[in-house]
Amino acid sequence: MIGWNNVNEMTKFGMPGVFTHGTFDTWSPGYLMFVAAMHNGISRLYETFGNGGADTIDRTLSPSQTSRTWYRQNPPLPKTKWSQRNNNNYEQTGLLVSLNQFADNGPYFLKNFYLKSKRSVLKAKTEGPAAYVFPADDPRPGPQADLLHILQLQRVEVSRATQPFTVMVPGKRRPARPTTIDTTSPDGPSADGQQAPAAPQGGRGGGEGRDQNRDAKPVMEPRTFAAGSYIVRMDQPFSRIADALLDYQYWAPDDPQRQPYDDTGWTFPELFNVKAIRVADLKVLDATVERVKGDVAASGGVTGTGSVFLINHNADPSLITLRYRFKDANFDVAEEPFDANGEHFNRGSFVVRDASAGDLGKAAADLGLKVTAVASAPSVKTHPGRAPRVAIMHTWLSTQDEGWWRETLDFRDVPYAYISTQDAAKESDLKSKYDVILFPPVGRANGQVIVNGLPMYGNPIPWKTTESTPNLGKIDSTDDMRPGLGWNGLAHLQKFVRDGGVLLTVDDSADFAVEFGFAPGVSTTRPTRLKVVGTVVRSKLVDATSPIAYGYGDDLSVYADNPPIFNVSATVGGRGGRRGGDGPAQRATGRGTPDDPDVAQGRTTDEANAAPEEPKVEVWQYAVPTEEQRRNGINVIPPAQRPRVVLRYGDARDLLVAGLLDGGTELAQHPMVIDVPVEKGHVVTFSSNPIWRGETQGSYCLVFNTLLNFDNLNAGRKVDEK
Repeated sequence: MIGWNNVNEMTKFGMPGVFTHGTFDTWSPGYLMFVAAMHNGISRLYETFGNGGADTIDRTLSPSQTSRTWYRQNPPLPKTKWSQRNNNNYEQTGLLVSLNQFADNGPYFLKNFYLKSKRSVLKAKTEGPAAYVFPADDPRPGPQADLLHILQLQRVEVSRATQPFTVMVPGKRRPARPTTIDTTSPDGPSADGQQAPAAPQGGRGGGEGRDQNRDAKPVMEPRTFAAGSYIVRMDQPFSRIADALLDYQYWAPDDPQRQPYDDTGWTFPELFNVKAIRVADLKVLDATVERVKGDVAASGGVTGTGSVFLINHNADPSLITLRYRFKDANFDVAEEPFDANGEHFNRGSFVVRDASAGDLGKAAADLGLKVTAVASAPSVKTHPGRAPRVAIMHTWLSTQDEGWWRETLDFRDVPYAYISTQDAAKESDLKSKYDVILFPPVGRANGQVIVNGLPMYGNPIPWKTTESTPNLGKIDSTDDMRPGLGWNGLAHLQKFVRDGGVLLTVDDSADFAVEFGFAPGVSTTRPTRLKVVGTVVRSKLVDATSPIAYGYGDDLSVYADNPPIFNVSATVGGRGGRRGGDGPAQRATGRGTPDDPDVAQGRTTDEANAAPEEPKVEVWQYAVPTEEQRRNGINVIPPAQRPRVVLRYGDARDLLVAGLLDGGTELAQHPMVIDVPVEKGHVVTFSSNPIWRGETQGSYCLVFNTLLNFDNLNAGRKVDEK
């Protein structure tokens, strides 16, 4: 109604080219228009034909843009002079027309708002769910509080149970899934006590990647929640925003909208790695609760006495903030789980000395971290946990995607230098300045463009603070945005790693690292059918002893957007797993069944000259080189420098968590996070994106663990004998 009013009124003003009913699916909740709609308001998007700059120029449109159709009755002119002034005029006129419509129809729109708000309150008893429950025993109270605080910022009411309560919830749809982990770990990957989550409840989720029982009605069972559990009730005015952020999403692969505009999955509890139970049982509304009046915050502080302080690693992002606040204190990192003072501590837990109990207690209370003071350090193998010198490297191609990384480090008080690929090209000794260089996603850039930059035609393109551009060039500047990393920069980055630095690459920057040989033994496969459009997918822990995995259990949900498909090999240029290398031999054409051995007639085979049985190699693993490969093995990677797979993608049957997934078998089980030792340093590659839009706090510590253990990433590593 508002759109057609815009068309009518602006056409009266003699403004051609105004139309409504554009194709924009508004899927992701990361836009203000989504926030308006989820608070019982109205979403409106006003957008005009851009110019790629503020110049006034003649523009010629294609016939498809000027054709007349039912939603574009007064189409744009085929040729027109267009400027920033025209852009602002159209935008402002559209907004003023709508504001005038509101002024003339105030009672109508007010009644609409009232009805939507009323229905939001009734939601708990109509379509449901009745509430979401955040258990009091969540092993990650800090991220839990962060998630609930985000809801509070959206004016969602959060309550807390003052007494235990019991409600009916769906049980697990299937037996626990088998996992593949480091079996030598005394506790496996779930040292933090985290249980693998059940399938999405209440019929949410689903699609490719679910098992054959996904449509089976779950068995309802009683569950008791302890006092102190948080409850987000759905009988409140802004229940819609809470439900949209906490529930699962599903985009059908055969949906007529073949190209979603934006992310298709964002389930916040999964991406924050916290527990949230969707409850349809109306009895949850009878629980004795009190409304949380201030900001939700995790409790923290120091308990016990002594000069040694123990801090459990539970993958809380605040752990890195604490480390940088006490840069002069002595932090050791436990390489194995241990028990002390009746408490269990996971791998990666901090053993802190030379810190004031008062200062540490104040910081821990502020950050929601629990610190245990003891008289002496536990008897457990440790290594130093130093605060590294960090740089974020950006290109001049795009800085939007890596902006989320800058925001996250700023928010967590992690100091860093902000450098460009041009800076790396100029600095021959990067290791003298930085211990870790983070190279976040560029945004669908290929390696050649990262190295070569933009075409050097025409004039330089500066990004600087000048009298005419006073707001540019504040955090970084250049005389010309066109040059890329260049071959000098490539050599400088390689030297940085060989000298002991850590280069962390993600998504397209990981593709770059593989393409230019930074990660020996890692290759990528181009998908033929895979479609992952801003989707939440399941990962599985492969090596729990890697410092990158400290604090994590199995089944971490991660964000991925058409990621590179990794393979690993023990040879340079090789391709591992079932999709690469020589692979298992296929039998020759001949007698018998496909499973029968091929027997050459007239020849007997004894054990002396029989081919050795090939070891089974999973998709995420590499095959250990054979004697024949090692005989002239110039391309065989030494055992200590072979790729170390830390996490992989989940199995095909349960890969999808939320959003759009098609052709998921191409991605399933492939490596997701790989640590590649290169001489004195390391290259850490991510196929998924662990830091995205503030939504993925559950995977932040994969990056933070890399920082905190930058000079001990080989801890816990098992080296092949040959």
